Amino acid sequence: MNDSDKRGFLNTIKRFIEACGDKEILDYTGEDAGTFKELMEKMPENYGKSRTDTRTIFELIEYGKLHKSSRISEKTIKNHFARLSSIWRYYLLRGVVNSNIFIGWKFIGKAKIKRIRWNDEQLQTLMNSSWNSPTISQKTFGYIVGLGSYSGMRVEEICRIRIQDIKEVRGISCIIVQDHQARKGKPWEKWTPKTEAGERVIPLSDTLINAGFLKFVRSQKSKKQYYLFSELRFSGKDKKRSDGFQQAFSRFKLRKKIPKGVDFHSFRHNVSTKLRNIHEKGEGGLRESWIDDFLGHEGNNKSVGSTIYLDEVDVKNLKKVADSVVYPDFWDIRKFTE
Repeated sequence: MNDSDKRGFLNTIKRFIEACGDKEILDYTGEDAGTFKELMEKMPENYGKSRTDTRTIFELIEYGKLHKSSRISEKTIKNHFARLSSIWRYYLLRGVVNSNIFIGWKFIGKAKIKRIRWNDEQLQTLMNSSWNSPTISQKTFGYIVGLGSYSGMRVEEICRIRIQDIKEVRGISCIIVQDHQARKGKPWEKWTPKTEAGERVIPLSDTLINAGFLKFVRSQKSKKQYYLFSELRFSGKDKKRSDGFQQAFSRFKLRKKIPKGVDFHSFRHNVSTKLRNIHEKGEGGLRESWIDDFLGHEGNNKSVGSTIYLDEVDVKNLKKVADSVVYPDFWDIRKFTE
């Protein structure tokens, strides 16, 4: 069980005891399970976002009522019940309890918000809006958005880029998405890409280079920074480097009335769609396998991984993919970074 799962179990147990009292496990009944479900259905959706928040389940419910907060999803409540059910199942096998009081409950799933691509109007709104985060600079914002919109990289991949991850491969400037080993005393730095295919080599497009990205890299290197986006910090329950940026970006786009479903990850959809609309047989054609390698999709082929260092043709093909991502003229990353 990883640290995130452990925290999930501890949080669930804590909330259940708050709701139903601290008793011998045999003394809990189906009525207690029902009470817990009813109380959790009244919880505000943003509860538990901060480790320093010590409010009880009852205090959080009152806060939610006062501020007319949206409630947590049925999926979240179902996850709490699944954890408790696994605990009761274990003690049922040991003969400690007579039944599993957490099975048989019904949960109505809330429809997922479907992620959709940015349209030109939304991109223009973003381009014409002022970034005003007190903790994340305009330049950091601009290059993170630039990398998202031209490389399709996942936001955590971008935020974890280290200076050492930017290299020339066969004379082509690239970002290497690879496993990170933690430095001494910093275990949270250990990280692995999302999938096997997530480990990959991403050539920088000429558009990003012309927008001053490599100059930005050199300036950070001269300051002896370890991470490229040195302003970012590890935060949140899972110790992600992207949490602060994600929250700031979400507030930024919502202020501009850009709807839910259009978020940072939507840039990945934009890149994928643009590339897959370039037919393999036509002028400037791109093979599906090149696109999968560029985006870190496993597809039918395996990750490029370290083998790309050995084959100049692969790097050239991926560079061709990178330079095929084209936006309307108004989408100018240089303006984002000024």
